[in-house]
Amino acid sequence: MEKEIPILGGCLCGDVRFRVRGEAAFQMLCYCSDCRKVSGSDAYAAFVVPRETLTVEAGTPTSFTVKAKSGRINRRNFCGTCGSRLWADLEMGFASVSGGALDDPERFQPTMVHCENDAPSWARIPDHLQSLPEDN
Repeated sequence: MEKEIPILGGCLCGDVRFRVRGEAAFQMLCYCSDCRKVSGSDAYAAFVVPRETLTVEAGTPTSFTVKAKSGRINRRNFCGTCGSRLWADLEMGFASVSGGALDDPERFQPTMVHCENDAPSWARIPDHLQSLPEDN
């Protein structure tokens, strides 16, 4: 039996560490205005996992709750010391982990784009990735 390799991540300063059991449900680049703001870039690297598979291993993240354009409530978790974006708890039982917070950046392999119609003109949108409809 093959041993499961944990997916580990954390913030820049190391105060908050987390672990994900299993693989991502999906991985995408999101271009909505909320995701662009929290990522500081043209898109957010969303490594989406069932929320029950994510556990905090060290520290306590700070959170901010926001109502998304879709009307859904998202609780965004970040390090209160260094400000690193870690994950968002989504209403539908998933956690959208920041691909940039993963210890191994190669674990993030996007297969979809989302809200690309909201992207600024200078955004880098990979045309080989499928589009997730905006009502999801």
